[in-house]
Amino acid sequence: MAVTPVLACYRTSDAAVGGITAWQLTTGPSGPRTDVVGSCPLGDASWVTPLYDLVVVLCERDGTLCVVRPARGFQVVATVLLNGQCPCHGAIDPTGRLMAVADYASGQVEFVDLSDPTQPTIQSVLSLGQGSVFPEPVADRQEGPHPHQVTWLDRAHLAVTDLGSDRIYFLRWSEAGPEIIGSLTTPAGCGPRHLTLTEDGRKQILAVDGELSGTVSTWSRPTGQDRWAREWRFVQETASSHWSRTGTRRSTQAPAAPSAIVTTPDGQHFVANRLVGSIGVLEGRFGRLKLIDEFDTTGANPHDITVTTQNDTRVWVALPEEGQIAVHLHSKDTSSWQVETTIDQPGAMRVIVGPTIG
Repeated sequence: MAVTPVLACYRTSDAAVGGITAWQLTTGPSGPRTDVVGSCPLGDASWVTPLYDLVVVLCERDGTLCVVRPARGFQVVATVLLNGQCPCHGAIDPTGRLMAVADYASGQVEFVDLSDPTQPTIQSVLSLGQGSVFPEPVADRQEGPHPHQVTWLDRAHLAVTDLGSDRIYFLRWSEAGPEIIGSLTTPAGCGPRHLTLTEDGRKQILAVDGELSGTVSTWSRPTGQDRWAREWRFVQETASSHWSRTGTRRSTQAPAAPSAIVTTPDGQHFVANRLVGSIGVLEGRFGRLKLIDEFDTTGANPHDITVTTQNDTRVWVALPEEGQIAVHLHSKDTSSWQVETTIDQPGAMRVIVGPTIG
């Protein structure tokens, strides 16, 4: 019998005010069973990330950051009003002291000091879009900068995907604040949403999913480089779904709209495809990816995914419109995917597996 702790954030819906909920998923001979551990209403919660025994939650439409301690009755430790509009993604640096937040609507990245989690403090705000000409090819979505994800590369550098400008920005953080040290330009109309950074032999591989193009674009460079903005070589652009449309200049959004990309230790890239309701699986050496598998999820618009590989491979899919989290299990016997269970949660936006929840 295996017990797995699960925690999800969810947006405000007709059913309930948004917030976070934790469960224990027990898998035994009679099948999986889900038990609620606790919950906490916060607002329009769109992103959650663990910080030691805490979780940090971004409430997108409310413009707030909340720090919660699940192990003590889901106690709200602190709340701070952010400067930017529509914070959609956040990442904590390797020291656990600084959080970078992507403000989608206002085109900014802001930095929040979490040295004392009970008193989060906004340290700096950086505006993107300088030097870009708007609108980009998909005019109704690329009328200005729209950062969608922040990824710490080391203690002082991070990458930011900007859907609005078709760019990946590289930032350096210092006591003087953040500065842009370079950028990569994606294929026109890509609309970069999320990225992963991995190593394959002596190569670093950057894989970026394009929400507007329905593709995954890859870059590579030699490992061991400490100048993050240099030596990247574009490898290729690959469809994230059999429904994706590639090879033409985009003027409208492609049929498949990738939302999240996750890379597993064995080098497989899992991509959640909104509009077509699928999970694409891509694989290949040195960034030369191919779509090797694709399976349907239980809803049309998977917002985010988490992939676990301990005791079989599972893809945990947040489906806000269907009001559930779908858990897909890969069967070694049939080499196919099946829905192991679903967890009811209206407005589910992101799920994390294995956090400290008491």
